[in-house]
Amino acid sequence: MTGGRLFVAGSPQPDPRALSNGLCAAHRRADALSCDDVLSLPPESLPDVAVIALTAAQASDFPAGLLARLTGLAAHVVFLAPAGICPPEGLGLRQLPGLDARGIGAVLDILSERDREALSASEHTAWHTAFLRAFPGIILACDTTRRVVFANASMAHRAGRDPEGMPCHVALHGREEPCPWCPRKEVAKGQAVSMEIQSPLDGRFFAATSAPLNLPDSPPLTLTLINDVTDRNMALARLKSLNRDLERRVTERTDTLARQAEELADANNRLRELDALKSGFLATVTHDLRTPLTSVLGFAKLTRRDFIKDFMPFSEVSDKLRRKGNRIADNLGIIETEGARLTRLVNDFLDLSKIESGRLNWNDQDTDPADVIRAAVAAVGGEYEQNERLALVVDIPGALPRLCLDPDRLMQVLVNLLTNAARYTGEGEVTLSAGRLPNGRMEFRVADTGPGIPAQERERIFDKFYQTRQGDTTATTKKGTGLGLAICKQIVERYGGVIRAEDRLPHGTVFVVELPTGRPDQGGGLTADEEPARPGLQPS
Repeated sequence: MTGGRLFVAGSPQPDPRALSNGLCAAHRRADALSCDDVLSLPPESLPDVAVIALTAAQASDFPAGLLARLTGLAAHVVFLAPAGICPPEGLGLRQLPGLDARGIGAVLDILSERDREALSASEHTAWHTAFLRAFPGIILACDTTRRVVFANASMAHRAGRDPEGMPCHVALHGREEPCPWCPRKEVAKGQAVSMEIQSPLDGRFFAATSAPLNLPDSPPLTLTLINDVTDRNMALARLKSLNRDLERRVTERTDTLARQAEELADANNRLRELDALKSGFLATVTHDLRTPLTSVLGFAKLTRRDFIKDFMPFSEVSDKLRRKGNRIADNLGIIETEGARLTRLVNDFLDLSKIESGRLNWNDQDTDPADVIRAAVAAVGGEYEQNERLALVVDIPGALPRLCLDPDRLMQVLVNLLTNAARYTGEGEVTLSAGRLPNGRMEFRVADTGPGIPAQERERIFDKFYQTRQGDTTATTKKGTGLGLAICKQIVERYGGVIRAEDRLPHGTVFVVELPTGRPDQGGGLTADEEPARPGLQPS
């Protein structure tokens, strides 16, 4: 914006330096310059007010290029000339003859205020123009008679022509009568009204906001902004339909799942009842089998012993009698072996039934694990001595933490693990180790060099009657009852411990038993807080 260009002839302060000093103010910087200075200085170096003294000749014949150099610059310029001199016409200079610094300063203040107002108006115009261009919908302003006095291009496109002067209800909706939803009365009271309407012209939906518009020296107007929301409403309708369909499906699925859950619960209760009946029945049967089994086993042993002692010597008279005698003795040995196996099955099942039903007596006491380990090793010593290619290695530190449990049950666990290891390890070694873990728990490890147990079966081997189809049970005919590990798990968990099977490299299996050193409560938990179990063995 170009600053003021003032021509002052006959000023009472003809000295440009004195006049520039008088024009200086807090918001204004003034300086006396020559024509050459103005032509040579860059625009940013010019003061807010430049005072230039002109001779009579210069005033009459203005320096070429001076005003062109000042075109577009915001700096004000005051030309001082002798009294009675007038500038050439057509230069656009304001003639203010006889003004001093005070009068010139007042004129400059007026010009500055004018420039600020013009700048503000220009900014407002730029904002309005940007808004009108950017708003995607319809903009229109109507007077009190509902006639359009302003409309943007979108409104003209909908009306099919320039809508200025048309009734708004005709331009917008093709109605001959005013719209019943028109908010003219509310807007006249100074209120802004927002609504959503459906146009009778084409059935499309519009969101409209109307507000009063009061312009200076103009009658009151109603400004309305209108946005087409048909697509949005259709999308919302589809979304609501999808939500209703989804809610229906969720409800149906929930009802189905609830019915299935109820059926599963009923089936589970029936299975529990059948399992209880089965366990009770088998417990009764096995208990009743114990006495005759004991008798059969005892008489088989006596019969075999007496047969070998009293009858076998008479078979030496012929080979036929000797062969028959040996066969009878072998058959009696088979009866004895299978009777012992059946007796173990009965005893294991009775123990498991008592543990599960809570009828087993637990003789918990302060126990030295080393004593139990020595007793277990002695109990299985005979089985290991039968296989010269298998060695039993015991690795125990000098002192172990004492446990509060039933020593007979801990011995039952260790004997079962050691017996299984001997049964499924043809050659190599079985290692029994024990020690304290960093978290304070007691750990027992039984490691063998057998074929190992597949990873997918290491959890199932602790189920009742489950025996692996591969690994440790493949290469042997010495199959057990399938109850030993289940009994071990019940005993260990009763004392708040854990039992698991791990892989041993390059081959073999490691059974790990972890037991707490605190005193167990009646529910199988611990009275003292302990950290979670972590693998690893550390002597105490």
